[in-house]
Amino acid sequence: MGALSITGIKPGSTSLKLTAGKITKTVPITVLSRNLLSYGPAEGNGLTATVNTDGSLHVTGTATGQWCGLSWTFPCPVQGTVILRSPTFIAGLIASVKFLDAKGHQLGGQVTSGGNAVAIPAGTVSLRFGILSSEATPTAKDGDLRIQLESGTTAHDWMRPDNTSLKGGGYELANLYPRVTGLPKTLGTDPGVMVTEPSPGTYRFKGFTTQKVDSWDSLTCSVHVDAGTYTLDASDWPYDSSSWLIGIQSTLTPDDGSGRTIAFEPKGYGPRPLKAGTLRLHIFVNTTGEVDKTFTPRLYKID
Repeated sequence: MGALSITGIKPGSTSLKLTAGKITKTVPITVLSRNLLSYGPAEGNGLTATVNTDGSLHVTGTATGQWCGLSWTFPCPVQGTVILRSPTFIAGLIASVKFLDAKGHQLGGQVTSGGNAVAIPAGTVSLRFGILSSEATPTAKDGDLRIQLESGTTAHDWMRPDNTSLKGGGYELANLYPRVTGLPKTLGTDPGVMVTEPSPGTYRFKGFTTQKVDSWDSLTCSVHVDAGTYTLDASDWPYDSSSWLIGIQSTLTPDDGSGRTIAFEPKGYGPRPLKAGTLRLHIFVNTTGEVDKTFTPRLYKID
């Protein structure tokens, strides 16, 4: 018995007439888009997305922060390997697709625009398509996006997805920075710098010293991280991301026993790849004189 291979030229409904001897059979056929994404109108975190007549996305607005933007979640339509490409993009916005299990928890890995093809992890039930700002200080956007997720390892010409009416919403990467405990606490002397937590995860440094505070490990916390690419947000450091007056130093102790390494420090807050292991973070204070500064440390897994 022979086999019949059919390749659709464009999405839509049609039929195929098959004849064998005196028997003729008409078979209905639905040609699906190569583009596996589902999306539609969305608004959140300062950005608004609408759908153009050709099925591409039009995005306007200014994101409220770095790694903030929009997302759409939909059932995973395939198994195997997928690749993501953006033939039409907007500078300062990045697109990715993450893999979610039945409880909505993110599984390992993601596929990013311009990155390598990725095997869909076992247990994947749904996909989360996200468009996030990659700028430390987001700027206004007004442009079109053509993004395609497809099976295999080779990218093809962009096609309109089958579903362009899925409502999306605001989305931002989770802040993985652990809470500092044991506050309030005074660092230094004469009379010293008081450290408080005016709101969860936000720390205030207020006081006065006649000499450098010289506090390097009094505000310590730790978190276990999976292998991936991480960054410490440097958009609201009390001084700047290169300052050794107030900042963060961190070390990573990998699970594989390869030895402790420096993960982050001033002028080196990432992004950078980390092995799976325990990340120990230290907020240091080394100011002199009067200080009144507030900041919220943020640790993001971006890949």
